[in-house]
Amino acid sequence: MCKKRTADISQKKEKNAFYKKNICDKIKCMLDTLFFSLNAVLPLISLVVIGYILRQKNVFTDEFLKIANKFCFRFCFFSTMFTSIYNISGFDKAYKDLALFAICSIFALMAAGILYAVIFIKDNRQKGVMAQAFYRSNYAIIGIPLVTNLFGENGTASAAIVLACTIPIYNISAVILLSVWVNDGASKQSPLKILKKIAQNPLLQGIFAGFICLLIRPYLHGWTLKDGEVKFIYRTIENLAKITTPLALIILGGQFTFSSAAHLLPQITAGVLARLVFSPLLGLAAAHALFPAFSAREYAALIPLFGSPVAVASAIMAREMKNDGELATQILVWTTLFSGITIFIIIVVLRTLNWL
Repeated sequence: MCKKRTADISQKKEKNAFYKKNICDKIKCMLDTLFFSLNAVLPLISLVVIGYILRQKNVFTDEFLKIANKFCFRFCFFSTMFTSIYNISGFDKAYKDLALFAICSIFALMAAGILYAVIFIKDNRQKGVMAQAFYRSNYAIIGIPLVTNLFGENGTASAAIVLACTIPIYNISAVILLSVWVNDGASKQSPLKILKKIAQNPLLQGIFAGFICLLIRPYLHGWTLKDGEVKFIYRTIENLAKITTPLALIILGGQFTFSSAAHLLPQITAGVLARLVFSPLLGLAAAHALFPAFSAREYAALIPLFGSPVAVASAIMAREMKNDGELATQILVWTTLFSGITIFIIIVVLRTLNWL
């Protein structure tokens, strides 16, 4: 009887130890996921907050932000695009599938945005703005740094591929969508002007230069710009690329303005939900269904494509092309603010599903 009781007690202790270990493992896993997500998102959000505080303290002036934004756009973004493409070691099947999916998904979301604008938006000046909210992400500023935070330099190449595919689509479609519903002659752009504007885009120029160098590299017998006699050129470009992310995010925070726009609340709400909820849910689910072989690297590159806020340029272009600039600015501000929460949730969910 005593032996049986001793065995029962021993068995009970073993079960308790097993349950405790199981609970501890689950808590550890949850904490790992939590800190993984926080470490990916908070460095970006913190820089935006710093920029906003410095502007409120008058450390930054409007003139400084304007000049810094121009410098960052023309030189730093070019450098980031060039180095990201130049450092790609080769094009495997995963890159091709990722590029194909990114392009197709952008057009699908664009079609959804146009359909929503035609059916639900009455003001022609708001239709192009709302359509852009569905598909035009702030990938240039958020994409590469987010992927780098998640996977370091190993993930940067995937982000660069997505960016190279989407930037031309964003720029061409934006000009068309912001022109088609607005009849003001000042907003009309000839095909030649559109092509000229596209060719002058520093992001596209950096991508093009990077691809040219990438294509001729096999014929240079091992010589590279990084290690050759003129490596100072690459190092200069690389140094500019390194300051792109912190500078761009600080400038973005400094340009934040909050204003009352109660009359636009339905449109703002729809724009925020379309960009931060509808797009990532549909896009990431489609990626998993169509390309189950995607690795964590590919999913990391897709998170900012579907879940980042609308592009800063969308508000600037809307204002310049006689669309509803106030609505575009409000969607930009609120998607940027809420994206810190939604991107965090997306990373937690994907990490829990073992997709990241």
